[in-house]
Amino acid sequence: MEELQARVSEQGGLSIKERLLVRFVRSRNIVGKNWRGVLAARDPFFNTKLGGDYLTSVAQAVSDSSRGNVDRIERVTIALEKVAGIRSVPIV
Repeated sequence: MEELQARVSEQGGLSIKERLLVRFVRSRNIVGKNWRGVLAARDPFFNTKLGGDYLTSVAQAVSDSSRGNVDRIERVTIALEKVAGIRSVPIV
């Protein structure tokens, strides 16, 4: 996340993907260390192989923002925000 903060000052703003990752990290911190298990229990999609792949790719994107598909990041972020009790605003 420090890398994202440094990029803000260099480029003057974050990309949609980077903003989603910031939202993801915030909601993940609220839900806790077992965020994957919580999502799998609350949303049947994340209790599938494909859903698990989404969770893994988003977790990897936190460390390296060049990884992860923005649509996957959005789906996981919105689901996690619901679990965390954060009202999300759709990206249009």
